[in-house]
Parts: sequence; structure tokens; C-alpha cells
Amino acid sequence: MKYKIDITDSYENFIDFDGWSGVTNYSSLPKIVPRSTTCHMYLENTSIRMDENIWRDQILSVNSKSTINIADDLLILARKAILTIENVRCYDLRVIYKEHDYYHSSGLTFDMKDRFMVFGGDDIEYLHTNIYGGVIFNGKVFLELEEKEILPLMINGDDEVIGGEKGITKINNEKEKELIKKNNLLDIGYFNAIKSSIWDYNFLIKYFSHQNGYWEAIKNYK
Repeated sequence: MKYKIDITDSYENFIDFDGWSGVTNYSSLPKIVPRSTTCHMYLENTSIRMDENIWRDQILSVNSKSTINIADDLLILARKAILTIENVRCYDLRVIYKEHDYYHSSGLTFDMKDRFMVFGGDDIEYLHTNIYGGVIFNGKVFLELEEKEILPLMINGDDEVIGGEKGITKINNEKEKELIKKNNLLDIGYFNAIKSSIWDYNFLIKYFSHQNGYWEAIKNYK
């Protein structure tokens, strides 16, 4: 069974891009749908909060027997998921590959009320590659996942449901072995070497206000 969760007003609190759960989060580079302003990112081994009704109800209204019904205070692991961002204005990347930084910018521009979202993780295709990214948009944000890809990770803050530290280490090792087998090489020609001002925190707080769950532009920037 498939779910499409609207996280437009809560994406910052919903997805653990920082890996505080102990499970290494994996992400693809952003992929813009041809002839559109819609962006997809493919996520793997992503820790997701399922402790608030704003998220839980969107799954349970479709499937009352979902795995998330195991507990109210729950953190789940999404083995695979798709993050979709609509009406993208621009995006910026910093990718660390073989201990070198590679920057890419689609061209920084935004208007008041546009939103800013940080994303990233280890690269889904390339070993020892880290993605740090930001996207500015004025549309909806959705996370799509299937029931079969959901695993309980923590209940009431306790990770014994997944086997504790050993279970988390096993998950991380399995994904790393998969990347070693792929042995893919990143095409650094993709990056245009433009480092935009969005990486400057002083710039960020000058132009954006932090709301409960998202950043919103308070000034125009062209």
C-alpha cells in the first residue's frame, strides 16, 4: 500500500536528515522533472517521525492496520521513499566526494513567502559521498512511501525494537556493502562550481524567518 504524506508545513520536523537516530540517511541528488518545476529526491534508510497526528492520520486514514499503529510515540525507518517538492525556484548543492567539495547552483532567486528547505545525507549511489543541499520553492512538499518499506525504529525513544545499537549498525553496514558492490563513480562535470550566498548563515537569517517546521522568505532576492 502506498502513502503520500503532505509535509509542506512540517518538513523540518518530520525527516531526520541529520542522522541523530544513528541510522545513516541516504539521498539522491535532486532530479527536476523535464519541462516542470517539480523536484524529486530518492531517499533510503531515512528516519521519520510518526509521533504527531498531522502525519499519522494521513497514513491511518488510508490503512488503519499500518505498522505505525504499533505505538503513538514512534520513529520509523523508511527503507525507500520519494521526497517531492513542487514549484521549485532554485536549488544549491555542496557535495563532498573523495574529500573534495563540489558546489552547484541553479541561480539564487526568491520572493517573499517562498520557503527554504535543507536536505541531504550520504549519496544513494556513490560511496563516501555526502550531499548537503538547499532548495527554495513556493509549492507543496510530499513524502511518498510504501507500507512494505516501513520498519519501526524507536518506540518512546527506545531502539530495542530494531535490535538496539547492533541492529542499527547492521542496517548501516548492509547499505555500505551495497554501495561497495556498485562501485559507481560520480560525474563531477555535473557541478558548475558556483557557491551561492545561501550557504552563509548571516545571509539566511537576513532573508528568511524560521517558523515552526519551515523557513520562509521575508524579503525578495534577485
